[in-house]
Amino acid sequence: MPLKHGSSQETISSNISEMVHSGHPQGQAVAAALNTAREAHMKRGGGVKTHRGPIHSTVAGRTDHLPMHVESGSYVIPADIISAMGEGNSMAGFKVAKSIFSVDGPYGQKITGIPYDQPAPHKASGGSVPIVAAGGEYVIAPDEVEKIGGGSMDDGHKILDAFVKKMRKKTIRTLQSLPGPKKD
Repeated sequence: MPLKHGSSQETISSNISEMVHSGHPQGQAVAAALNTAREAHMKRGGGVKTHRGPIHSTVAGRTDHLPMHVESGSYVIPADIISAMGEGNSMAGFKVAKSIFSVDGPYGQKITGIPYDQPAPHKASGGSVPIVAAGGEYVIAPDEVEKIGGGSMDDGHKILDAFVKKMRKKTIRTLQSLPGPKKD
């Protein structure tokens, strides 16, 4: 049976269910249903909304549970690194990250922290990529990744990977040097 065309949650769920009951693997069913929904949305004149900047969430924990799209080539800074940048405070870490990873927009204004349900002001030529992210993470847009890499997207990703590893080592050293609980 062909998949239903539409982008509502009900249609997506129905398509997933139909494919799973037809013997397709769960992952393949989800991917096909989302692709069908995306195509239906685009035919209606809708564009894919992408996220960049801080990912805010009221859900406790650092679990990937927020479906969204990011621009192809984006880099996601993990939540533990953002928190460490803010000395244990994610909101303070977001502020530090915004000061480091921001993009100059038209007329010189800064573009930072666009909520994941809002359209991005511009997109990389590579399109968008669906991801599932966690609250507390920070999405660095591809144009900024390229700047970090001196014009190379690959070098930008390598530099950011090294930054994450260095920050984790620093955080571990800091936590290990803290005194234990005060004794009564």
